[in-house]
Amino acid sequence: MAKANNITDDHPIPVGDGFLQFGSFEDGWDDDDPRRAHLDQYMHQLELAGKPAISAMIKRYAEQNRPVSCLINNPYIPWASDVAESLGIPSAMLWVQSCACFAAYYHYKSWLPSMPLLKHDEVPSYLRPSTPFAFLRTAILGQFKKHDKPFCVLMDTFQELEPEIVEYMSKFCPIKTVGPLFKYPKVPNSTIRCDMMKPDDCIKWLDSKPASSEYTSRLVPLFT
Repeated sequence: MAKANNITDDHPIPVGDGFLQFGSFEDGWDDDDPRRAHLDQYMHQLELAGKPAISAMIKRYAEQNRPVSCLINNPYIPWASDVAESLGIPSAMLWVQSCACFAAYYHYKSWLPSMPLLKHDEVPSYLRPSTPFAFLRTAILGQFKKHDKPFCVLMDTFQELEPEIVEYMSKFCPIKTVGPLFKYPKVPNSTIRCDMMKPDDCIKWLDSKPASSEYTSRLVPLFT
């Protein structure tokens, strides 16, 4: 990601109302490693390389008198809370979907209370048996198995939108609503993106495919 976005380590970049300073680590694979095309394999490799690398990074910041006070992760890398626990620092999880979706994952094994049996298209897509992203379901559910480790869940919603479900789910884990995050203004000419590949690399990859090959991106419901 750092290479794809030309992000320089330890260089503050304006984001929203403040600045973010990035630190990166090597994932242990060559840039042209064919296993990168298989996200399930890459997620496993990211954990193997990430745990010791992030631990070492946090220790290095402490030695520089820049101690990390909290480690925030998304549900796709639940192992980050293990790293925080091993170093004795608090952690929090950033959940970027609705609280209703969070409740569906939380009650995955016992169904949603006070709700009738849901049809397949009424549950989050990763929970469906037909999902092609079963490894992401495993990752997210792995975070819920560690729900007692983060001191709170930072949720991309707001109290007025889901008051009942936020109040109900707060009985199981502390929830702090921080949304809507999409309202933060974009920084002109910002180099911060979520791409793992440079756009030119994507075009080069497409050019290597047969005629009529294409990629289609579409919006999905908030509950997905």
